[in-house]
Formats: sequence, structure tokens, C-alpha cells
Amino acid sequence: MISDVEKKVLFEVQDMPLVTDPFRIISDKLGMSEEKILDICAGLLEKGIIRRIAPSIAHRKVGFSANAMTAASVLDDRMDEVGMAVAQEDGVTHCYSRDGWDHNLFFMVHGQTREEAVSKVSEIAKRHELQNYDIFFSHTELKKTSFRLRKEDLIDSEEAGL
Repeated sequence: MISDVEKKVLFEVQDMPLVTDPFRIISDKLGMSEEKILDICAGLLEKGIIRRIAPSIAHRKVGFSANAMTAASVLDDRMDEVGMAVAQEDGVTHCYSRDGWDHNLFFMVHGQTREEAVSKVSEIAKRHELQNYDIFFSHTELKKTSFRLRKEDLIDSEEAGL
């Protein structure tokens, strides 16, 4: 769990203002020192609550429109090893293990063309000995959002009567 103060900082950081001193703007808004905001962000990074503070690139708008969701079959006793290795590959943006499907490892690779994306997937599959896999390409983006905290997520559990 994270504290209410950490939640408030996360809420503000998720819409970081595009200015030269965004942490000062956030610190003024929350009534905390800039150093405190930076310390909280560093702690959230260390805990793995946030992975990084960076811009989010709209991959389609910069020419990466071939989105290859790959579904592979991995032996259960090798899932951690193979899954973590695939997740570390350059170009893999999402990587999950899932139960209840014909395949159990899913990962996303983007390319400027289908051929480029298939080539990337093939290289990854070869390196990690993935022999049984399928590639699915998206053709229409219906919705794409990152997880976001909402104002109601900031309610202290004591105030909510929990």
C-alpha cells in the first residue's frame, strides 16, 4: 500500500506540467517542498510503484503502426525465466503471463511495417526458443489509456469508513 501523501503526489505527477520546473509547480500546488516531492517520487521508483518519469510517446503518430501482439506457449517451469528475458528485449513494450488460454506468454512489439514487426518477433522467438507462437496485428485502435489515479482514489480509507 502507499500513503495518502504518495497518492496525492502520484495524482499530480501523472499530468506533469510541460515547464522547466515541473516539480516546483507540483510542490506549490500540494504545499510541500520540491525536495519532499522529489524524495517521494524517488521512493515510489524504488518501491516499483512507478517505473519511470518520462514522456509517453504515441507510437502510431511517429510511424509505428504495425502492432504485433504475440502469444506463445512456454512450459510452466520455464515461464519466469523466459518471460523475464522476453520482457527485457528491446522493442517489447508489454509482456504478461496468463492462464486459461492456448498460449500463456503474451508480448507486444511495434514496427513501422508488418514485416519489421514479424522480423523482431522472429528474432526474439529464436533467442528464447519459442516454437509455438502466433502473432496478432491490431488494425483499429478503439481505446488506449494508461492507468490513471482519479480524485476518488485519493480518499483516505478511514474517511471512506473502511
